[in-house]
Amino acid sequence: MINIKVNNTTHLLKPNTTLNEMIDELGISVKGIAVAVNENIISKTEWNAKTLNENDEVLVIKATQGG
Repeated sequence: MINIKVNNTTHLLKPNTTLNEMIDELGISVKGIAVAVNENIISKTEWNAKTLNENDEVLVIKATQGG
């Protein structure tokens, strides 16, 4: 298992987990989100190819509406 931080909370994931698999496993809604890994924005088209590594820091940002 590898340690990954998601929004400052540590999670244990299987080695070679993709970003898309992590999002599914953690039950994160993909609607209106942006994702960064180690401060680098990852486009949604790259989520299936981006493999997470030990101690990666993932930031999930949800868009909100307001005025």
